[in-house]
Formats: sequence, structure tokens, C-alpha cells
Amino acid sequence: MQKRFALVAVVLFASLALGVTPRFTGPKMIEDNGTPIDVGYYGAPVMFDWNQDGAKDLVCGQFTSGMIRFYPNLGPDTAPDFNGFTYLEADGVQITLPSG
Repeated sequence: MQKRFALVAVVLFASLALGVTPRFTGPKMIEDNGTPIDVGYYGAPVMFDWNQDGAKDLVCGQFTSGMIRFYPNLGPDTAPDFNGFTYLEADGVQITLPSG
């Protein structure tokens, strides 16, 4: 985390020193088939090639139910495309983690 902050700080200060004004855009909701993904409170998303097809998928925990959603990425990493999710399972049983 500290390395990432340091890198952002260096890029920002270098841009200012070179006279370049940084431009930021607002946040963009990640969508599943055109609908913003909402897992409730304290979602914990991570992008990882879960199914080993070469594209980073979305894996996201849910605080209130303790289940873990898996959204396979149908597009390239530069333009992820999600169309539905499944809950992660172990031996045919949904994985749940205690919450609260």
C-alpha cells in the first residue's frame, strides 16, 4: 500500500513539476450486463484470472451473507465484460464466511 501511494505521489508531483495539469474522471460503477454491481456493505472485490482463461475475473465477497460471488470476465482485461455471477463452492456447497 505504501509503495502504491509513493508511486502515485511521484507521478502527481512529476506532472506538476513539468507543468502538466492532472485530470481525473469520476468513479465508474462496474456493471454486470448493464446493471451496476451491488453486493451491499463492505464488498471486497478482487480481479484475478480465477478460471485460468487469460482474462481477469471479478471475485467479490459479501459482508451481509458471507458468500463469495464469481463474475467470469467475457472480455479483455482492458474492457471487462461481466454477464451474471455464481457463488463460489467447495465440494458442491456454497462457501460462506462469518460476518459481523
